Parts: sequence; structure tokens; C-alpha cells
Amino acid sequence: MAHPRPKGQIAVSAGVLALGAIVLAGAWELPAGGGYAQVGPGVVPRIVGGVLLLLGALLLREALTGGFHGVDEEAEVHLPMDWKAFGWLSGGIIVYGLLVERAGFLIASTLLFVAVARGFTSRRWLSNALVGLAVSAFIFAVFNYGLGLQLPAGILKGLLP
Repeated sequence: MAHPRPKGQIAVSAGVLALGAIVLAGAWELPAGGGYAQVGPGVVPRIVGGVLLLLGALLLREALTGGFHGVDEEAEVHLPMDWKAFGWLSGGIIVYGLLVERAGFLIASTLLFVAVARGFTSRRWLSNALVGLAVSAFIFAVFNYGLGLQLPAGILKGLLP
């Protein structure tokens, strides 16, 4: 007797595929070349969209050939929703969207990292902020100084070269 198809896993796979398609569709509107590094603003979104499509396809194959390994979908249906974690993650994303232009990429991304870490039950506020700042600074440096693409500096504009 064949096992029923894991509908939730197929839905997740379809969501990742759809997200990849949306990212790629938006990326085609951006120029691929430009700047002294010859890397335009469309390159990274095209890579991300392509990787999302690949991951979505792999997830779908996994879901259709017996389900995700180590995941019992029937058991997970009965787990309660962690609304506190959902709130921290959602709030962090919303605050990030509101702050990234005004406060700048470094500050907004650091706060997002702290909120996500808290959503995953970490209470090490200072440690999370320092790690978030380090990761954000690395990404900021790669984009602004390595690729020549400008992430918003926000209120730190006068302090950053």
C-alpha cells in the first residue's frame, strides 16, 4: 500500500519554488553588469533565485519520494504553534523593513539578528548583538567595498568611508 503524499512538505517545496520564481522574475528587471567590478545589482538576486529554484526542486523530489527524512508530518500536526517565536521573528522582519533605510543596514541587520536569535530562545543579548554586528559588517563591506553596490548607511553615513 502506497503512503499518502505529505501535503505540508509538498506545500513547502512549492512555496520555495514560487519564491525562487518571484525573485528571478524581479531580478531580470535589474542590470547584470555595471560599476568598476562589472557586477551589477541583478547578479546576486539571480543567483539567489536560481538557488531557491534548485532547493525547491530538491525538496519536492524528497517530498514525493517518501517525505523529508526524519520528519513525521502526522506528529508535527499535533505540535502547538510557538507564537512567541513567531512574534520575535515577524517583529524583527517588520522592524528591519522600517529601519533599513533610516537607521542603515548595519543597525537594522544587527537588530534583526538579535530578534531572530531571541525567537530561537537565546537570551544572550550582548553576544547576539556582537555576532549580528560582525556578520552585518562583513556583508556591508563585501557589498559596498568589494562589489561596489551601496547598502544604506543610514545614520552612520558620516562615520563610514
